[in-house]
Amino acid sequence: MRMTAIISEYNPFHNGHLYQAKVARQETDADLIVAIMSGTFTQRGEPAFTDKWTRAQAAVASGEIDLVLELPFYFAVQRADRFALGGVTIAETIGAESLSFGSECGQLAPFIHAAAENHEASPRYQEMVQQGLARGLSSATAASQAFREMTTILDLTTPNNTLGYYYARAASTITLHTTKRIGSGYHDLSTGDIMSATAIRAYYANHHSLIGLPKLTAETLQNAVFASFESYYPFIRHRLLTTSLDDLTQFNGIDSSLAPRLIEGARRNETFDDFMTAVKTRRYTRTSLQRVLIYLLTSTMANEMDDVAFDRIDYVRPLAFNDKGRMALREIKQRIPVISTFEKHPWLIKESQVTAAYAVPLARYDILEEHRRFAHFSGNASK
Repeated sequence: MRMTAIISEYNPFHNGHLYQAKVARQETDADLIVAIMSGTFTQRGEPAFTDKWTRAQAAVASGEIDLVLELPFYFAVQRADRFALGGVTIAETIGAESLSFGSECGQLAPFIHAAAENHEASPRYQEMVQQGLARGLSSATAASQAFREMTTILDLTTPNNTLGYYYARAASTITLHTTKRIGSGYHDLSTGDIMSATAIRAYYANHHSLIGLPKLTAETLQNAVFASFESYYPFIRHRLLTTSLDDLTQFNGIDSSLAPRLIEGARRNETFDDFMTAVKTRRYTRTSLQRVLIYLLTSTMANEMDDVAFDRIDYVRPLAFNDKGRMALREIKQRIPVISTFEKHPWLIKESQVTAAYAVPLARYDILEEHRRFAHFSGNASK
C-alpha cells in the first residue's frame, strides 16, 4: 500500500485538515493516509482540546484519515526541530512514501532549497543567534531573525512554514509534499467554513458550540470533555509552591534564573492568565513557558529528556483506524513492532503518567487507566 503521512495534532480535526488530507491523497497518489498525532499535550505546551482517543476517532470519522498513530509525548511537546524530527522518524520507519504538510508558502521548492543551504551550521548564523539571545530574545525568535538575515527563500516567521522547513531538514528517505494553507491563519480567530483550530477552540470557549468541523467529526466530539489551561493551574501552582528551588531546577527546561520567577508568579497570581502575564518575557515566551509547565505537571526531568534520541523509535502505537488502516498495520508490523495493548515499555509507562496528569484536573477518571484503552476501529470487523 502506498502510504502518505501527515504529522498532526488535530486539535480538533477541522475542515482545513479535511482539505489537506484530500489534496494529499490525490497529489501523492496515496492508497492510505496515516496521521502521526500528538497525544494529550501539544507542541506549544497546551492541554489538548480533548483526549487523544477521541481526537483520533474524530479524524478517522472524517473519512479521509485511515490510520492514526500516536506521536509519543517525548516527541510531541518539543520545540519545532525536535517535533519535526520525531514525526519524520516515525513516518520513515513505517515505510510511508510521502509526507504531506500544510504551509503558508504552498510551494515545495523553497523548503528543499532552504534545508539544503544549511545556514544553521554556519558561524555567521550562530553569531547572529547569540546576539539575539544577548538582546533578550527567545531562542526561537533569535533563530528566525538570524535565518531571515541569511536567506529570502523562505519566511520562517510563520508556524507552518517553520515546521515544514524542519520536516525538510529531517527527511531522508521520504518524499515531501505541501498544501497551501487556506482560510484562517494559525492565530486568526475569525469564523467561517475553514477556521484555525485556535479559532474553533476560542469559539467553543465563548459559545459552547463546535463549528468549522466535518459533520461526522463534529458528531464524534459531541459528548467530549474539553480542556483549558485554567483547569491545570491549581495543580501547577501547588507544585511550584511546595517544591524547593533546587528540586525545581531538575525539571526539564527550568534553570536557576527561571525557577524563582515561576515561584514568585505562582505566589502572587490566582489565575493562569495573570500568572503568565507576570512571568513571560521576551526570553521566556508564552509557548516556551507552557512547555515548561507541562514538564512540571508530568514530572518530566531534564536528565530524562537528555536520554531521548529523536531519530530513533522502536515501536508505534495505533489510536484509531479503519479497514485500510488495519491492512496497513499488517505491513507496518513487518518493519517495526506495533503495540496495540499496553505493555511495560518505558515510553508507554510515561504515557500513562502523562495521561493521568491530563485527566485528573478534568475529573476524567474514565481515561486515567491508559492500559485499558485500545485503538478505535471504524470498519467492518468481519473482514
